[in-house]
Amino acid sequence: MEATSFIIFMALFAAVYIILGYIGYRKTKTAEDYFVAGRKMGGLVIAFSYGATFISAVALIGFSGIASIYGYSILWLAFLNIFVGIFIAFVFYGFRTRKMGLSLNALTMPELIGKRFNSTKLQGVSAGIIAVFMIAYTAAVFLAIATLVQVSFGIPYETCIIIFTVVVGAYIIVGGLYAVMWTHTLQGVLMVVGMIILTVWIYTMLGGVGAAHEAAAALTSADLKGIGSPAADMAPNGLTSLPPFLSKPFMMLLTLIFGVGIGVLAQPQLVVRYLTAKDERALRLAIPYGAIFILLMTFTAFCIGPLCNVFMVEKGLMYPGSPDKVLPMVVSELFPPWFVFLFIFAILAAAMSTASGLFHTAGSCVGRDIYDKAIKKGVSGEKSVKVTRYATVGIVIATLILSLRPPDVVAFMCAFFFGLMGGTFLAVYTLTLYWKKISRAGAWAGILGGFLFTISWYVLVYFKTAPSIIGSSMVSSYKINMLDPLFIAIPLSFILTYTVSKVFKQDSEEKRITEKAFENIG
Repeated sequence: MEATSFIIFMALFAAVYIILGYIGYRKTKTAEDYFVAGRKMGGLVIAFSYGATFISAVALIGFSGIASIYGYSILWLAFLNIFVGIFIAFVFYGFRTRKMGLSLNALTMPELIGKRFNSTKLQGVSAGIIAVFMIAYTAAVFLAIATLVQVSFGIPYETCIIIFTVVVGAYIIVGGLYAVMWTHTLQGVLMVVGMIILTVWIYTMLGGVGAAHEAAAALTSADLKGIGSPAADMAPNGLTSLPPFLSKPFMMLLTLIFGVGIGVLAQPQLVVRYLTAKDERALRLAIPYGAIFILLMTFTAFCIGPLCNVFMVEKGLMYPGSPDKVLPMVVSELFPPWFVFLFIFAILAAAMSTASGLFHTAGSCVGRDIYDKAIKKGVSGEKSVKVTRYATVGIVIATLILSLRPPDVVAFMCAFFFGLMGGTFLAVYTLTLYWKKISRAGAWAGILGGFLFTISWYVLVYFKTAPSIIGSSMVSSYKINMLDPLFIAIPLSFILTYTVSKVFKQDSEEKRITEKAFENIG
């Protein structure tokens, strides 16, 4: 009966989004409409769309599960999500990105980079990197929500994956960014309501905030071992204290926190939100709205995670085997059916909002940046929208295939993508906005250098990926092989970009474009 009810509600849920997709389709008349929602979005819609794309089921399910293992140390990520992901992102990147995007008529992040350096090849290569690796991140999002539904209702994982990819693919392919941002607003409201109710309810069940945290602090290694939780080893100083400096748990947290917390600045699916703003006031309003939204999402999820251990110990529940299943199990075991439905649809909204943003960005990279600009040299015009829709279909199918046999846990897949985008693009993106003397050669060196180093680190060194690719890490010390490549890739990319730009300076055409790019920037 519960599974039947879920399917009925899911059908209604899908119908609403497909209707919004159709409205978006009717409103989409130009390439600018499809790729940046006509540059007509207000502050509240931008904030919800940015936040809903940023904070997905990966954060609410994956990272709450990680928090159940490492404790409240993960709250440093919530701080970075707000301070770096909202304040630094909008104040130091958002306003300049919008102004430069208008000056150069850029509709995507790769196009901004390509036009800034008068290189369709650079635009195409950047877009290719984004499109290929974004598929893995999207698969992580679907893995999170499908795991939740599987645990809660017993619906086969494969069935869940197929339903979600078809629904999200349908409204994004049809409606473009209008449909994405409108549905994000609806999804964001649902996410806020669900997480607030869950947080208040959990703290109430545990006797209030103080009593709940005292109960978490009182859990011993023996308690955690009794339920089979990895927290017994991964939180050696307890759930409310940091692990010993440079210990394995400490290095793991460092990777997760900074890989996502810093990498957020160069996420193409977030950068495009700046380009949708109708004016600077919209971006200014998005800062407080976005900060509140991120606080309500990440802070609550990361606080709830460690408390799941308290419930498992008190109720005699065993650790479910994967951190991705911790919160779903606790919710399904302890809460009434009506709330399980609400919570699932809140997480479903988080998953669908992020996935739609990722599908749109990846499809835009193929249709706009690779086909229209790199291959057709900008002569395809509005045909790029049609090609983007076809490309999005292909990306949806590829995501579906990967999601059916997903690698590892979702939190690490998320950190991998954020780290790769940060290591590849952050240096060049930053200098593009702030340094007039960066050259085309410098941009090539920074992007390729950052990308190749990051990929090499993941293949040869990183403890989570190297063993499955080459059998074992080439570096035995955990203080090195557990280090996120972002810590080295970003400085390396900055150095390469600056040095090569000094040696191979701008030509006359680059200088002309630079002046145009900065014409609206003081």
